Order: sequence, then C-alpha cells, then structure tokens
Amino acid sequence: MQNLSSPNKIAQAFLAVIVGIWAYCLVVAPMLTEGSYTEVVAEKSREIGIGFTIAAAAVGAICYVIAKKNSQK
Repeated sequence: MQNLSSPNKIAQAFLAVIVGIWAYCLVVAPMLTEGSYTEVVAEKSREIGIGFTIAAAAVGAICYVIAKKNSQK
C-alpha cells in the first residue's frame, strides 16, 4: 500500500501509461494498420494519442494531489 500513496510512484506510473499510449500510436498501430506510416500515425495520434494523454494526465494529477495530501499527514 505504501507505493500507492507515494506521489513519486504515482507520477512514474502515469508517465509510463503516457509513454505506452504514444508507443502504440507511433510504433504498434502503423505495423497493424494498412496505409502509409505518416497517415496512420497522424490518424492514431488524433484519435487515440491526444485524448488518452489528456485523460491519463488528468487522472494522474488528481491521484498525485491526493497522495501528496495524504503523505503530508
């Protein structure tokens, strides 16, 4: 449970999620989707990358703030 209340561990976890999102958009999706690399990357970045990054950053920020408040107690 200590890792779940550590602000640094939470930041690392959500950073890993964001890296995974962009790894999918830039590496995996072009290999699995028919079309040119640039078209697929542009499409997946618009459809998945930006939205999921914003969502992960928002959830990560909320969790970080909660963990920071709990660690100061």
